[in-house]
Amino acid sequence: MPGCADSIHIVASRILIAENDSEARGQLASWLEEAGYICAQTDASEALSEARRHPPDAALVGVSVPDEGGMWVVRTLRSQSAQVGVVVLSTPPDFEVAVASGRLGAIDCVPWPTSQTGIVEAMTRAVEWHVNNKTSDQTNTRLQEEVAFGRDHLKATIRKVDPETVPAVLLAVLEARTPETHDHSQRVARSAVALARAFNLSPEEIQTVKRAALLHDIGKIALPERLLSTTNPLTDSALQVLRTHVTIGQEVLATVPLLVPAASVVAATQEWFDGGGYPAGLQGDKIPIGARIITVADAYDSMISTRAYNDPKSHEEATVELVRGSGSRFDPDVVRVWMRESEAARC
Repeated sequence: MPGCADSIHIVASRILIAENDSEARGQLASWLEEAGYICAQTDASEALSEARRHPPDAALVGVSVPDEGGMWVVRTLRSQSAQVGVVVLSTPPDFEVAVASGRLGAIDCVPWPTSQTGIVEAMTRAVEWHVNNKTSDQTNTRLQEEVAFGRDHLKATIRKVDPETVPAVLLAVLEARTPETHDHSQRVARSAVALARAFNLSPEEIQTVKRAALLHDIGKIALPERLLSTTNPLTDSALQVLRTHVTIGQEVLATVPLLVPAASVVAATQEWFDGGGYPAGLQGDKIPIGARIITVADAYDSMISTRAYNDPKSHEEATVELVRGSGSRFDPDVVRVWMRESEAARC
């Protein structure tokens, strides 16, 4: 049974009970209301209408067989509102119902009949899940707002300077904000230029590779510092926000005519050779050669550098990782050239 410390959020929590057996429905409502919840009772046919009229924080849905109407209610509730914590009441207890409900995203599957304690504990978990997800969504919204502000501020900064000086200004801003990222970008640029020369790219292409390598992380200036510096695992939503640094960098660089060629390269520096990267899922030679080169140089420097989240690797260890990722994350041709030119290309 929930204690006093839970009563504040429990009183405000609305539970939808969708159960065709009116006697069971009444018993469930009595138990949950005694625990401090606000309950709405319906059968399966009216559950979704009730959910639209009064959106619940959590739902207790009775299901007798996997393809019965109650499971359809679970599926629809989860698809229409990712924040609703759903508990399935299996009547009678059924393994297939438990498996099917888990696949649909239900928090728990409770056999019926069961005890008051079992029902209240299951719904407490569902409400806590709802609260945590709602908080996560609110945090993500704040992050997105901060990122939008940072992006607009970055654009406003470069609009104030001569287009020819934009690369130098951006590097100065990067150095002031995160000296480690600035130094990393300098090393990546040196390696990428060496590789570009080994590929016999034209002087113009080499210049584009250099500019893109120097500015491949420029979008991170728009991100909140706490997102970049945390050593804790990121939530899925926070990771998605972090990954926007690539498209922000592209968007900012594309506003400067001098940097338009580099912008398209920066946009692809997190693509994987096998198509498993982001943001566009490009594959093979659909990824610009400059981006494929920078990806190898960037990964190598990240591996040999001291980071909060990992110990540095030796040159040999990092090279082994590049070989291991050849054909998946990295272009095999770029890795082969790296192996041949590693002394010249090393950061």
